[in-house]
Amino acid sequence: MTPDISKEMLDKEIEKEADVLLHTLFPICRSLTGDGVRKTLRELSKMANFAIKEIPSGTVCYDWTVPPEWNIRDAYIADSKGKRLVDFKKNNLHVVSYSAPISKTMAFDELKKYLYTLPALPQAIPYRTSYYKKDWGFCLSYEQYKMMDRQERYRVYIASTLEPGSMTYGECILRGTSGKEFLVSAYCCHPSLANDNLSGIVLWTLLLRELKKRKLRHSYRFLIAPETIGAIAYLRKNEKAMKKIAGGFIITSVAGPGKFGYKHTFLGDHLIDRAVHLAFRDRGVDYVSYPFDVAGSDERHFSAPYFRIPMGTICKDKYYEYDYYHTSLDDLRFVRARYLVETFQLYLSAIENLEMNVTYKSLSPYSEPQLGRRGLYPPLGGFQKTGAGTPREQKIVSELDAIRWLMFMSDGETSLLAIAERSGLPLRDLYQTAEKLQKHKLLKITNKT
Repeated sequence: MTPDISKEMLDKEIEKEADVLLHTLFPICRSLTGDGVRKTLRELSKMANFAIKEIPSGTVCYDWTVPPEWNIRDAYIADSKGKRLVDFKKNNLHVVSYSAPISKTMAFDELKKYLYTLPALPQAIPYRTSYYKKDWGFCLSYEQYKMMDRQERYRVYIASTLEPGSMTYGECILRGTSGKEFLVSAYCCHPSLANDNLSGIVLWTLLLRELKKRKLRHSYRFLIAPETIGAIAYLRKNEKAMKKIAGGFIITSVAGPGKFGYKHTFLGDHLIDRAVHLAFRDRGVDYVSYPFDVAGSDERHFSAPYFRIPMGTICKDKYYEYDYYHTSLDDLRFVRARYLVETFQLYLSAIENLEMNVTYKSLSPYSEPQLGRRGLYPPLGGFQKTGAGTPREQKIVSELDAIRWLMFMSDGETSLLAIAERSGLPLRDLYQTAEKLQKHKLLKITNKT
């Protein structure tokens, strides 16, 4: 019982940490650039140290250019009495991200073309951006919009700056021994949106911290950057290294109340896809399977024709799929730290599957080895493959099953992951049994990748 109690206590501690981070980071106004991103990455680096780097505005990255740095201090729409009807300080979604500064009084008919609402969700403030066209605007609930006096003249004020600066990103490379490297990426440019993508950057940090504690077989490149331009700039800056990446994950939308989901890599049956499917299967978790779609996140950049990095996403209420997506209703009442930790465990299981996916060769290839003289077969025979028996007997049956599959399938070409898929046995059980068979000189590793 002790391991289960310890794991439960550990999960509760991680849940508390995740909840603190969610509440700490939710109010921060993040965008492609600016102090909000820097503040967010500094907070995250306290939990799992990583390098925080800058790319100057104006840097050309293939067909793109890093934009001017945007910062905002205040913004509002006020009536003629000075009452703020729309206030950035109450919700940072009220301002279109990257809005240019403005200070002006105007009639409603002039103002309304700069106002964005969601009539289908009348209580929700939409999330809108204008990154690459100099413009400005306000987002408000449709209920707020309907209450605005059409005869009023409104004071419109945005105290923002668009100046030469830089784009901030975070990076940490954990070195393994296999020569194979995987990418773990999250984007950090969204303001107060809890599931998309605050939950993702919190999970990214927890995963980085956990893997830092471990002796790793593969290398893992952790990247946290603004969506699209951040990924493209990173590819341009690290072109040679990124060309060698074997696969990876985009971490986003991981803490909603709905079902777990998995968005496949562009290949659909890559090692990443298979490792994730086994993680769900072995943990007994039902999930929604989403095919690859280019209308997604940074996977379309990492998987672009030159790089072709297969990227998958384990999620909980996937972006686009829930009603509150890109609205103020995607808040801290919508997500739960507990859901985030459950998704964290799935990511960890998938990575563990990558770590355990070795290839063995039988050292007794001519027939099944005699297990009894090695203490690998019970002295009392007659066990049933399934069904009745004490827990101890059933454990023996399970291990014998694993031994037989391993000795039969270990031809120097078939990986443990493939054996797990074929046999239906948990990959971890096969790995642990294979380690035991190595000690008895019945198996040897032929390919550590």
